[in-house]
Amino acid sequence: MMKKIKWIALACSAVLYFQQANAQEVVAAKEGATYEEIVAQINKLATSGTAEDKVLLKKEAEALVLKKDEDQMSLAAMVYERALDDEARAQEIRASIETQYPQGKFVRNKAYSDMMKEVGEDASATDLEQQYTAWAQKYPAANYAEKDQAIYQAGLYHLSSRYIKESNTAKTQELLKQLKGSDYYVTAISNAFAKAEAEKQDLSTYSSLLKDAYAVGKAAAESEDPQTKRSNNAYSYNAIAPQYATLLTEEKNYDEAIAITQSSLEESHDGGYYALQNARSLGNAYAQKGDKAKALETYEKFIAANGKDSTIVAEAQVLYKDVHGDKADFQAHLANLDKQMTEAYFAKYEQEMKKEEAPAFTLMNREGKEVSLASLKGKVVVLDFWATWCGPCIISFPGMQAAVNKYANDDEVEFLFIDTWQREENYKELVDEFIAKNNYNFNVLFDEMKDRSKATVTAYGIQGIPAKVIIDKEGFIRFQNSGSEPNVDKLVKELDTKIALAKRG
Repeated sequence: MMKKIKWIALACSAVLYFQQANAQEVVAAKEGATYEEIVAQINKLATSGTAEDKVLLKKEAEALVLKKDEDQMSLAAMVYERALDDEARAQEIRASIETQYPQGKFVRNKAYSDMMKEVGEDASATDLEQQYTAWAQKYPAANYAEKDQAIYQAGLYHLSSRYIKESNTAKTQELLKQLKGSDYYVTAISNAFAKAEAEKQDLSTYSSLLKDAYAVGKAAAESEDPQTKRSNNAYSYNAIAPQYATLLTEEKNYDEAIAITQSSLEESHDGGYYALQNARSLGNAYAQKGDKAKALETYEKFIAANGKDSTIVAEAQVLYKDVHGDKADFQAHLANLDKQMTEAYFAKYEQEMKKEEAPAFTLMNREGKEVSLASLKGKVVVLDFWATWCGPCIISFPGMQAAVNKYANDDEVEFLFIDTWQREENYKELVDEFIAKNNYNFNVLFDEMKDRSKATVTAYGIQGIPAKVIIDKEGFIRFQNSGSEPNVDKLVKELDTKIALAKRG
């Protein structure tokens, strides 16, 4: 895998800050300077924002070009593109890399990207496999260091995804076995099993693979090595655990299924999608075992903590009558669970309230009109910092749209969706396309994109998106948090509680 430069905002993380260094010396020009030392210096200069440090940053980049090393020349190109906004110089450096290293990583990776674009999203798995095989033969993995071979596993992962989409079980399982040992292994098997489950295929065909993926994911998630703990395999453990429990339930191994999902559910502290999957699996295991009371209790606890997911409510309603009889009033019981959730949320968020003056801002909306925080004094303002490339931001948007709809006629509440951290020159067009495609009626504002020192996201000290800020009527921040929430009911309930508390002042 190509080295990732830490000052570039990847996934949904903000720029990292590093220790101070002597800004007067060009680290890249020093004899024996390590790659890590050079990156640390670039981080420091790129995030300072001063004119002096930009001059020094350019010197660092030019010193890297003179190294005649592909990695360091690529780093120089990124510095020009991402920190110095000099696309022309970045392209000059990359052209030089292509000439000097025709079989290098840059050329190989560019060929891979071009190949994936040429194949397109609608091509068959067979077409993609032919193109991938030709690319891999032209750029054999053995020609590159082990640390630079992850792209081949990524290719196999994308290929497996195409075969999963086409429900080609034999070919899918062949590729899944090839992914063994890669950081895509658990994710790929989880995706394959989800497809098989949705199509009501014979799940037993995935028994050995799923068991192995569960073990790999669990080991990664529990690893003491920080890098392993942050891996895709570790992350996908949250998905594979309830799936493995579902398989065990189908095999009538109820006790092991219950043990796995109970443990996994306890670890899903923030609720969300994985808590939902674990609750479903655990409730189903209890129900199939014949313990309907425990199954109902599982669903009741989930509803009281996370809201009224429709599938959970439907299962709970059937079980409630089985346990308490046909005359039992499930709707009254559901209302009581909702009340418990509301009370718990108020108790939780009252403890988390703060009072900090909100930084002032004036930003342009999609219609080209200025919107300032000052103009909204007297209203509770909900800020949602997001970007079109941010998957977790998008996952939360159905819940945010539900909240916007709920408060549409409340003159005391204003929602502002601040688009930030976009590097694309046509980011406004991308936002317009995204909003139109998804039929959202969000009030979008555009943050300062080029100079992060002047950005609203920086003024609010936000380190990761999506991030939500609740500002009271007097202009004080009462709540601020980062993270995604796919559960619509839960997200609306959280916002209801925070808005109600902010209205109190």
